[in-house]
Amino acid sequence: MRRPHSGQASVLLLALVASLVAAFAISFGVGQLVNDKMRLVNAADAAAYSAAQWEARSLNFQSYLNRAIVANEVAIAQLVSLRSWSSYVATVTRNGAAVTQWIPPLAAPVRALERGWQAVDSGIQAVAPGLEGAISAWNVDVLSNAEALAHQQAAITAAELVTEVARANEPRAQVLDATRLLQVRNASEWQNRFTDRYRRGGGDLRRFVDLLMNSRDGFTRSRRSGVSVPLLRVARRGGTDLLAERSWRGVDTLSVHVDLLLDSVEIPLGWGAAEARRSAVSQRGEHGGSLRTNPAASRRALRALRPSGLYRAVPEIRDIVVPSRRDDRRLRYAVALQLPGKDIVTPDRLLMPRGIESPDRGNRSLAPSFAADGLQALAAAEVYFRRPSGRVDGRHEYPSLFNPYWQARLVAVTPAERQLTAAGRGLTTDPYVLLP
Repeated sequence: MRRPHSGQASVLLLALVASLVAAFAISFGVGQLVNDKMRLVNAADAAAYSAAQWEARSLNFQSYLNRAIVANEVAIAQLVSLRSWSSYVATVTRNGAAVTQWIPPLAAPVRALERGWQAVDSGIQAVAPGLEGAISAWNVDVLSNAEALAHQQAAITAAELVTEVARANEPRAQVLDATRLLQVRNASEWQNRFTDRYRRGGGDLRRFVDLLMNSRDGFTRSRRSGVSVPLLRVARRGGTDLLAERSWRGVDTLSVHVDLLLDSVEIPLGWGAAEARRSAVSQRGEHGGSLRTNPAASRRALRALRPSGLYRAVPEIRDIVVPSRRDDRRLRYAVALQLPGKDIVTPDRLLMPRGIESPDRGNRSLAPSFAADGLQALAAAEVYFRRPSGRVDGRHEYPSLFNPYWQARLVAVTPAERQLTAAGRGLTTDPYVLLP
């Protein structure tokens, strides 16, 4: 007799369908976890990079402010130079008028020149000190304070930016407490060990004063000329110097030197001086060699000097800690994020939210197990200094807060950062720390 075999294929089909469903569920779950992990890693990278980029931009902003302060200080020096030179020309024309009054063809033109320049000099001496005071006040009250405020707010804003950027890239992401620990480390480096406020009176501003002196233009630095014939020299000297962080002083002189057998006699022809200062200083400057070459005329210029007291002194600025160090500075910013397990959509929640019945009549959940109940991601970025193109002289330029070349980039997470955040990620020891 022939036995019926109907329905046997259905059993195999059901088994095949069950296998396909299981394979689909597994692949869907793995894909979902990988996708969520990648989104979380990307969010952590974006948050770390954005925070580092904000700090880099803050350093560049401070660099621009420092450059503006330098330009304004040089402008003050130029105004002081103009006042000193104008006073010197007024003295020369006055002395020239006194000498040429006995020479009829020259008396009238020289007297007219004297009167005309006296009017010009009166206007310069009346207007320039106010401009010097306004520029100095802008440097001290606005630019220097803006630099201090930008520095104080940078680390705070960067920390707020981490949360905003992380949630913008992955709304389910949570900032771990380990990130706060990393931010404290970054803020400590930012506030105390990366840059410093250079203050007046303690010698900290010496490098800045040298920079200001080197930034003077040719007219401000040295106003010198002269002619020489046997036994006779005519020397014109002048220059404007920054003295003791509190004074811009300019001196201009013109003298005739008669060379005798054993000595030289100086006959002053013209002199002038100007000063913008906060308080009196005893320090003497070079003034283009005026005090050395024309001492008699220089003494007359300094005795006639009437300083302007509107200058507020060299502003306090911020620069790299120990700028004499020849090394490239780095500032790290690390971020640790978590995606809670309850927010991850896995197949068990779609197909079997209550789990599956086990042989012992219990329900077993098919949900994956996570360390610290979720997915974690750790990312790091660093702030570094690099010129967009090489220097013309071929020399390496080290970091400073006078050139806005600060940038940010993603970097590898260090073992120290992994171990530091291990507890917050549900680990006693991060396994990657043990790798070479």
